[in-house]
Amino acid sequence: MSISSPNQLVDERVPVLHATFKKSGEFDRLRRELLSRFQSSERIANLQSRVDDIARQRLASDPKLINTPHDAIYRELMGEIDRYPIVERAVAEAPLLSDAAFAADIRASVQRILDESTGGIQGNRKTSVLSEFS
Repeated sequence: MSISSPNQLVDERVPVLHATFKKSGEFDRLRRELLSRFQSSERIANLQSRVDDIARQRLASDPKLINTPHDAIYRELMGEIDRYPIVERAVAEAPLLSDAAFAADIRASVQRILDESTGGIQGNRKTSVLSEFS
């Protein structure tokens, strides 16, 4: 089947590109880099402080939890923490996601994988596909 438009190329290639991106190890490399940068930022202290506050409040509001098995306490506290969007907020506020150099690194990885997976499609088709993600 020949490709007649950039949209058709995107529709057909995105699932393949996604699988190839993950198989290449790039997804894991970027995930590790994001985690490492987050852990070395001041945002981790804010997140840990908020989690501690939530856990302390929950334990203070129900003293019976202290005599509960550790697994049950863990489940209870995780449920309480999940009620608040603290992780989502910390991720959304992460400056790395809007860092131009990081975005350029992702684009270069995607472009390389796209080049490899399309078998050498030349010209503006590749650029059109990648520009769909910008």
